[in-house]
Amino acid sequence: MISYKIVALADKISTEETTYQYYPRICNRKKINIHQLSKLISEQSTASEADVHLVLWSLIHNIPNLLMDNYSIHLDNLGVFSLHAQAKGSPTEKEAKAKNITNLKIAFRPSKVIRDELRFAKFRKVK
Repeated sequence: MISYKIVALADKISTEETTYQYYPRICNRKKINIHQLSKLISEQSTASEADVHLVLWSLIHNIPNLLMDNYSIHLDNLGVFSLHAQAKGSPTEKEAKAKNITNLKIAFRPSKVIRDELRFAKFRKVK
Protein backbone atom coordinates (compact mmCIF):
# COMPACT_ATOMS: atom_id res chain seq x y z
CA MET A 1 0.00 0.00 0.00
CA ILE A 2 1.39 3.41 -0.98
CA SER A 3 0.86 6.16 1.60
CA TYR A 4 0.02 9.67 0.47
CA LYS A 5 -1.00 12.97 1.97
CA ILE A 6 -2.65 16.05 0.51
CA VAL A 7 -0.45 19.13 0.01
CA ALA A 8 -1.67 22.63 -0.83
CA LEU A 9 0.44 24.54 -3.36
CA ALA A 10 -0.10 28.17 -4.26
CA ASP A 11 -1.37 28.84 -7.77
CA LYS A 12 1.40 31.03 -9.21
CA ILE A 13 -0.48 31.84 -12.42
CA SER A 14 -3.16 33.87 -10.70
CA THR A 15 -2.27 37.57 -10.33
CA GLU A 16 -5.15 38.28 -7.97
CA GLU A 17 -5.48 36.80 -4.51
CA THR A 18 -3.55 33.66 -3.71
CA THR A 19 -5.40 30.50 -4.54
CA TYR A 20 -4.32 26.95 -3.82
CA GLN A 21 -4.45 23.70 -5.67
CA TYR A 22 -4.41 20.47 -3.66
CA TYR A 23 -2.27 17.54 -4.74
CA PRO A 24 -1.69 14.04 -3.42
CA ARG A 25 1.99 13.48 -2.53
CA ILE A 26 3.58 10.14 -1.70
CA CYS A 27 4.91 10.14 1.84
CA ASN A 28 6.21 7.89 4.65
CA ARG A 29 8.54 5.99 2.34
CA LYS A 30 10.38 3.12 3.96
CA LYS A 31 13.99 2.36 3.13
CA ILE A 32 15.64 -0.94 2.38
CA ASN A 33 19.42 -1.28 2.29
CA ILE A 34 21.57 -3.58 0.18
CA HIS A 35 21.92 -6.13 2.99
CA GLN A 36 18.16 -6.37 3.48
CA LEU A 37 17.58 -6.57 -0.27
CA SER A 38 20.22 -9.31 -0.59
CA LYS A 39 18.51 -11.31 2.14
CA LEU A 40 15.08 -10.86 0.55
CA ILE A 41 16.31 -11.98 -2.89
CA SER A 42 18.19 -14.96 -1.42
CA GLU A 43 15.00 -16.09 0.34
CA GLN A 44 13.20 -16.02 -3.02
CA SER A 45 15.86 -17.97 -4.90
CA THR A 46 18.52 -20.66 -4.56
CA ALA A 47 21.32 -18.05 -4.44
CA SER A 48 22.99 -17.41 -1.11
CA GLU A 49 22.69 -14.01 0.56
CA ALA A 50 26.44 -13.48 0.05
CA ASP A 51 26.20 -14.26 -3.68
CA VAL A 52 23.28 -11.87 -4.15
CA HIS A 53 25.13 -9.18 -2.20
CA LEU A 54 28.20 -9.63 -4.40
CA VAL A 55 26.14 -9.30 -7.61
CA LEU A 56 24.39 -6.16 -6.34
CA TRP A 57 27.72 -4.56 -5.35
CA SER A 58 29.15 -5.44 -8.74
CA LEU A 59 26.16 -3.80 -10.42
CA ILE A 60 26.61 -0.67 -8.28
CA HIS A 61 30.31 -0.55 -9.16
CA ASN A 62 29.83 -1.08 -12.89
CA ILE A 63 26.88 1.22 -13.65
CA PRO A 64 28.81 4.53 -13.29
CA ASN A 65 31.77 3.19 -15.29
CA LEU A 66 29.55 1.98 -18.13
CA LEU A 67 27.60 5.24 -18.19
CA MET A 68 30.87 7.22 -18.42
CA ASP A 69 31.92 4.95 -21.30
CA ASN A 70 28.76 6.19 -23.10
CA TYR A 71 26.66 3.06 -22.64
CA SER A 72 22.94 2.95 -21.95
CA ILE A 73 22.42 0.00 -19.65
CA HIS A 74 19.42 -2.13 -20.64
CA LEU A 75 18.46 -4.50 -17.84
CA ASP A 76 15.74 -6.41 -19.70
CA ASN A 77 12.62 -6.49 -17.51
CA LEU A 78 13.96 -3.88 -15.07
CA GLY A 79 14.59 -0.88 -17.34
CA VAL A 80 17.26 1.36 -18.83
CA PHE A 81 19.86 3.57 -17.13
CA SER A 82 21.30 6.41 -19.22
CA LEU A 83 23.04 9.75 -18.79
CA HIS A 84 21.56 13.13 -19.63
CA ALA A 85 23.52 16.37 -19.69
CA GLN A 86 22.34 19.79 -18.58
CA ALA A 87 24.20 22.55 -20.39
CA LYS A 88 24.29 26.26 -21.03
CA GLY A 89 23.22 27.24 -24.51
CA SER A 90 25.53 28.94 -26.99
CA PRO A 91 24.62 31.39 -29.78
CA THR A 92 26.66 29.43 -32.33
CA GLU A 93 27.49 25.79 -32.93
CA LYS A 94 31.22 26.61 -32.73
CA GLU A 95 30.82 27.98 -29.16
CA ALA A 96 28.90 24.92 -27.94
CA LYS A 97 31.53 22.83 -26.16
CA ALA A 98 31.86 20.29 -23.37
CA LYS A 99 32.71 23.09 -20.92
CA ASN A 100 29.06 24.24 -21.29
CA ILE A 101 27.87 21.04 -19.61
CA THR A 102 26.91 22.03 -16.09
CA ASN A 103 25.48 18.81 -14.71
CA LEU A 104 25.01 15.14 -15.50
CA LYS A 105 21.89 13.30 -14.46
CA ILE A 106 21.26 9.59 -14.41
CA ALA A 107 17.90 8.73 -15.92
CA PHE A 108 16.08 5.49 -15.26
CA ARG A 109 13.26 4.41 -17.55
CA PRO A 110 11.41 1.43 -16.14
CA SER A 111 10.54 -1.45 -18.43
CA LYS A 112 7.01 -2.12 -19.62
CA VAL A 113 6.89 -5.05 -17.17
CA ILE A 114 7.58 -2.73 -14.22
CA ARG A 115 5.19 -0.03 -15.49
CA ASP A 116 2.43 -2.61 -15.97
CA GLU A 117 2.89 -3.92 -12.42
CA LEU A 118 2.51 -0.40 -11.02
CA ARG A 119 -0.97 -0.16 -12.55
CA PHE A 120 -2.13 -2.33 -9.67
CA ALA A 121 -0.86 0.04 -6.96
CA LYS A 122 -3.20 0.69 -4.07
CA PHE A 123 -3.14 3.96 -2.12
CA ARG A 124 -3.87 4.87 1.48
CA LYS A 125 -4.39 8.45 2.64
CA VAL A 126 -2.50 9.41 5.81
CA LYS A 127 -2.74 12.56 7.87
